[in-house]
Amino acid sequence: MPTIKEIAQLAETSISSVSRVINSSGYVGEEARKRIQKVLDETGYRPNALAKALHSKRSQTIGVILPKINATSSGENIAGIDQYYADKGYSIILGNTNHSIEKEVEFLDLFAEKQVDGIILIATTITPEHEAKIKKLRVPLVVMGQTATDGSPSVLFDEVSAAKDMMAHLVALNHQRIAFIGVSELDISVGQKRKQGYLEALSNHAMAVNPEWMTMGNFSVESGYQACQTMFENSQTKPDSIFAVNDKMAIGAINYLLENGYRIPQDISVCGVGGGAMSAYYNPKITSLVYDFHESGRMAAELLHGLIEKTHTIAKNHVSFVPYSLAKRDSTQQK
Repeated sequence: MPTIKEIAQLAETSISSVSRVINSSGYVGEEARKRIQKVLDETGYRPNALAKALHSKRSQTIGVILPKINATSSGENIAGIDQYYADKGYSIILGNTNHSIEKEVEFLDLFAEKQVDGIILIATTITPEHEAKIKKLRVPLVVMGQTATDGSPSVLFDEVSAAKDMMAHLVALNHQRIAFIGVSELDISVGQKRKQGYLEALSNHAMAVNPEWMTMGNFSVESGYQACQTMFENSQTKPDSIFAVNDKMAIGAINYLLENGYRIPQDISVCGVGGGAMSAYYNPKITSLVYDFHESGRMAAELLHGLIEKTHTIAKNHVSFVPYSLAKRDSTQQK
């Protein structure tokens, strides 16, 4: 690998001009810039990453805090983030929290200590502890999946509208007794807003709320099974359909129903949220709200890059909504 001095000699220019081209800093005449770039390309010169970072006073790293590294949504989020930064010279550091709020807060501290250039927080929830840490951060932050409280930009799905769309689908199939499997309301987006969409849809369609048809899981297949079991063992009138707030819990509910002699969807329709390969290839294929997690990762990365580079102004409390669609599959049918 040639030195900067040798690059300057081959390009017939000064060492300082070569340095400015490599680090994208300062003015270099167009002709000299072209000569330098030609030599850099021909020699395959690559600047030392540490030296470049020291020169720019940046670490060229992005910290990503995610709730479950082996979750399908997390993998798609990371892929979208990585795709955006692939040709921009940034490395990505992952912090896996296993849905631990305490670990989310710890990683905010850890990434700040590592002097990352920015942080993407795929949050389980936003607590006062999160708020206190976020206020002290001296690096840009983008929150995914929850609404930031300090004015940091957020990337969200329109959970209320999405839940209402799924409910409208079930109503169009003539379902009148629609049950709900949710999660803890500490999770604002999934626990509160998807439930809000469900309840608003019941009201809009003049359907009564039946507490016996509302149970709670924790996102897992097992919890969906147990929530469905609780519902059916404790309700006198059985529901004719179940809306689970994620596909894994929908699969758990289906397993309980099949084991207990119910046919899906002939006896009971079941649907979920997520729309990934698990729901598309399960038997029966699950009707699901398809969320583009890859795109949400890319959008978060683009927002964060804009904050780091200060290329455009982002309004306080800015929210970017990610597109979603409704995949009508085999687990729901007309009554």
